[in-house]
Amino acid sequence: MENLISTIVFVLPGFMLYFWIQMMGVNPVVKHTTIEFGALSAIAWFPVVISSLYIMGLYRTPISNLDELTKASKEIWFLVEFMALSVVVGFIIACLYVWILYPMQVGLVNVARRISKKAKLSLASSVWEEVFLRNDRQVVGVAKLGSMKPDMIGSMHKVARPFEPKRAFKLLYMDHCKLIVEKYEVPIKEIFTDIDSGVNIFIYDIKEYELADKKYRKELEESEKENVSNPSDTAIS
Repeated sequence: MENLISTIVFVLPGFMLYFWIQMMGVNPVVKHTTIEFGALSAIAWFPVVISSLYIMGLYRTPISNLDELTKASKEIWFLVEFMALSVVVGFIIACLYVWILYPMQVGLVNVARRISKKAKLSLASSVWEEVFLRNDRQVVGVAKLGSMKPDMIGSMHKVARPFEPKRAFKLLYMDHCKLIVEKYEVPIKEIFTDIDSGVNIFIYDIKEYELADKKYRKELEESEKENVSNPSDTAIS
């Protein structure tokens, strides 16, 4: 029972803050080890607990030290309130960090990197995230490394997150996208090369693709109207 109480009071707040930050898209470059994860959770514990205890102190007896916190945590209703409030407070702090503090942090680091003549860091932690995890529509083609002719073309719908075991994505409307790209020669805007798996992913210019798609639909509509207005002769018996 004491282990459960210790987990709720001394582990969960920091873990939830770290969890919210990762869910909002701020991921480390590599997956943290258990020791690193524990250290980060311990650091994240302080702002969540201090804020939660301050809010609870507005309608409860204020808690100012660890002994009082440990004693109060023996009450079941205190634990329930503390746990629920920690989740909400952790979410709010995570939002503030992702929206305000993280861009400032990266900006300050880039100032130091610029002075030392290093390339600046991106807000995304990996090239995969930078290219494919934006909230943009993308039409892509997949080909083997060294080939400029894609084996498949489609509209990207689902993409693997940074720490999933395999980098995969789901394509939609493959036949239609292939028709538009090949018929109207939609230009390639970017190429993502995965050297380990030997794959090129061509990212087509979405504006040019949409213009070509509209042109195709307009031509198809005009063709259908022409067929209706000029029906073929049929014999009547």
